[in-house]
Amino acid sequence: MTTVAIPFLLSMLLGRTIDLTTYDIGGEIYDHNEYEETPRHVLNSTYTVLQENVLPYSHIGLPADIVLRIKSDVLHSASGTLGLDGLLKETSWKSNSVVIAVTSGVQTVLREIKNDAPLLDNWMTRIDSSQTHYVHAQVYGGWSIILYRFKCQHNGQTEEVRKLLTSVMGVSGRMDEKAVDLWRKASEALNQKENLKDKVNVEVNVYSSVPHSEPISSPDSILKAVKKFSEDVGELGQPIYVELRPLHDLNHKFPVVKPDNDQEEFFLKLDEMYDDVRSTKASMRKWMSGTTADFTEEEEERIANLFDHVSGCTNLFQSIAREASTYKPIDKTLFHSADILYRKGLDNGKLEVESYRQLLLQLREDIDPDCEDDFSSKISGYLAVNDDERIVAGEMKDGLEDCKALCLREPKCRSIRYTEKQPVIDVDPENPTRAILRFKVKQCWLQFRSSRTAKVVTAGFSHSTIYDRKCLKAELY
Repeated sequence: MTTVAIPFLLSMLLGRTIDLTTYDIGGEIYDHNEYEETPRHVLNSTYTVLQENVLPYSHIGLPADIVLRIKSDVLHSASGTLGLDGLLKETSWKSNSVVIAVTSGVQTVLREIKNDAPLLDNWMTRIDSSQTHYVHAQVYGGWSIILYRFKCQHNGQTEEVRKLLTSVMGVSGRMDEKAVDLWRKASEALNQKENLKDKVNVEVNVYSSVPHSEPISSPDSILKAVKKFSEDVGELGQPIYVELRPLHDLNHKFPVVKPDNDQEEFFLKLDEMYDDVRSTKASMRKWMSGTTADFTEEEEERIANLFDHVSGCTNLFQSIAREASTYKPIDKTLFHSADILYRKGLDNGKLEVESYRQLLLQLREDIDPDCEDDFSSKISGYLAVNDDERIVAGEMKDGLEDCKALCLREPKCRSIRYTEKQPVIDVDPENPTRAILRFKVKQCWLQFRSSRTAKVVTAGFSHSTIYDRKCLKAELY
């Protein structure tokens, strides 16, 4: 007998059937009141320093096909927008962030169909032959996921922050007093880094099956909330997981289905692409409803082309996500078509654009920048831009302030790169076979991109600084 454990979905009562190839829920084959109950007073809480901007679905017991179906609105969890649905559909934490996820689970009781429970009369004629499993048991309790987000000033800081946190806290561990102590040490180390101090803000997002009674804002308060979570859940709580058993074991007229775990890779890739285009489409609508800019015909065409492409991707990905199941073959041709469509829109023949989020920010930076005559604090490093996205201004007589003033006079300028001393290797005029090192001083570059829209390279560019012009004041993500 092969059992399957999945998160509790609406209407999944004890004794009710389900088709795992479609996630359609059928009728009852057992009376849902014919159960025996086993107490389970268990609380488990762990933290994970996410190594990429992807939730570890398998770590929190979420199959990728169910994730896609919830995101495409064909399945809904019992906890709704403040719980699992909200956790999966919210993507703002992926932007320039490093996240420590604290996952807590409370199990109160296990309810399972009695061994001697009778099947309901005429159950085989009432249940569709396509149904594959039935709910044999339910685990009650509660769950919580707290996303403690280190929001960085720019993309070049995220890897350094992640390495620092991981070096102190490891990748994961139990959420206890020791974890809080390590967390505190990691935060102190972060504040001692000159290039990170005061440039990394903290935001906290909480998703749970029941509200926390303890306010959450810091590692200490997270631990207090975890310790009180069993009390918040109560004596019983809600169904959080179900155990399914095959209908085929009761009668051979029902199909045997097995999961194809190799499909998980396809679904996870689709999930990332779907998140990107879905959030970008919503952000474009927010932008268009709030902007007061007057666009030229060419600019309107650029907006329309991006929106149409993002909408086409969203519709295609949603149609695949709605049908996702590891218990039936995937249409690999359709999946590869979706992958090609996604990558096609990001290929502009220049430096690689990593996401539609970045493409939208670049478009706004070009045609609706909403800039001030001021600059953000300096960033150490170099901005990876194309040759046609910068102007080599050369030596500035009055240094940095001259470079900033020049940028303010250039309509396309969104940031500057400045160095007090720029090392240059030249041919020795007295000996052409020999190279010499010399320095150019007070060097200035005007750039049509900023750290919001281009990659910041820090390694090997300690002598170089970037100053973003203050633009794009209205947040879309």
